[in-house]
Amino acid sequence: MMLNTQIQNNDLKLVNVFLTDSRQQNYDQDTLWEQLNLSQQYAACSLGQFGYLLTYVRSIGDNTLAILKQNDKIATINEAGTININPAISCRQ
Repeated sequence: MMLNTQIQNNDLKLVNVFLTDSRQQNYDQDTLWEQLNLSQQYAACSLGQFGYLLTYVRSIGDNTLAILKQNDKIATINEAGTININPAISCRQ
């Protein structure tokens, strides 16, 4: 995302600041898969049989949370491999 910021040095200059955000990066499925532990991979395979696709992997402290989507449905898998098909999260489109 490019933000325009003004800095005052006797006169105003327009400076472009580039910010990187992990949400803007497009990871391929292999990269996402490698971030999961064995329990999460097994659970993701189970959900894959129902059409869910691994979409994001988020780090929360030392833990990772896998986020899968099927159309407008969302499911999460915690580090123990527990599947939540009704998580209290929303994903951007």
